[in-house]
Amino acid sequence: MKKPSASELIALGGLDKLRSLAIIGLSKNAGKTTSLNHLIRAWTEEEKERPLALTSVGRDGESEDIVSGICKPRVYLPKGHLLATSVASLRKCDALLDIRELSGIRSAVGEIVIGRTLSDGFVELAGPSLASELKLCETLLRAEEPDCLFIVDGALSRRSPAGGGVTEAVVLAVSYGQSASAATLLERAKHAVKLLTLPAVEAVDGETISSAISEDDNLRALTLEEDSVQPRVLTAESLLGEAGRIRDFYRVSDRLLFLRGAVTEVLIAEILKLANTEQLQLVVEDGSRLFIGRNSMKRLETSGIELKVLHPLSLRIVTFNPRMEDGSPVENPGMEDELRHALNVPVYDLGPALN
Repeated sequence: MKKPSASELIALGGLDKLRSLAIIGLSKNAGKTTSLNHLIRAWTEEEKERPLALTSVGRDGESEDIVSGICKPRVYLPKGHLLATSVASLRKCDALLDIRELSGIRSAVGEIVIGRTLSDGFVELAGPSLASELKLCETLLRAEEPDCLFIVDGALSRRSPAGGGVTEAVVLAVSYGQSASAATLLERAKHAVKLLTLPAVEAVDGETISSAISEDDNLRALTLEEDSVQPRVLTAESLLGEAGRIRDFYRVSDRLLFLRGAVTEVLIAEILKLANTEQLQLVVEDGSRLFIGRNSMKRLETSGIELKVLHPLSLRIVTFNPRMEDGSPVENPGMEDELRHALNVPVYDLGPALN
């Protein structure tokens, strides 16, 4: 399959009309940074006037994977664009940077700062880990350039950068992961796309949920009963370790259960034990917050539980890296077409890293 030109890549992603985009990896070394570099180059070749504004969940753009030691592509950012990265990462940027703002956000590698490139060069992105902090970064970046295209690059296998309505669209990067099996890749990719394209909850319920969140940032669960517009809420620092409390919080008269945060297999196992769930709507922030396998999805469907999201995501492109997690190439020339047919989404192998 012919690789898209710069103009075709921008058109496929609808980037001209977007304000924000997340690049999500299906597995470690799936090609997120390579995909980002191709998008940056396409934007540059088309001489787009809007500046890009980049950040990352965790660290991206380093020359070597800090876990595996595998050489990685670096992020190349031309002059005039923006980034939010850590103080420690500034030493690893060879682009000349103008530091515009201190964010006040603390990370494991120092405070996150807002900068603008004064020259072309490589940058290392090390951004915040929380959705609220990503939102603050976007606010500070837009204070510099209101019309910027805000792009969040993921780290390792995390799918959280799109969570909580942080971005309006997604590019999904997929590779073979730990198995060279074409069937395994197809199943994993189909499952990921299904999660990322879940339907939105009804508008009136979405407004109720959003209003409740705005009133209490520690809200982690919310329920609505039949014929009731008054929600019940459960607060906690996170959903981690709260499966028992959520089980006790639920009532058989509830028609909707909203969970805010990462939804794991443990949580789903508890929800599947609940009584009278045949008409229950289980609502999560968006599909990137679901860390569950295909079997759990099937069990939810069989039980009659309808899975919906507060913030629907727009999946624009799937980029395909025909390699395993350790960098080994996999020879299967028809895989790109198989993915395209199975996913019903534009799928492209954009090619090797640009540096």
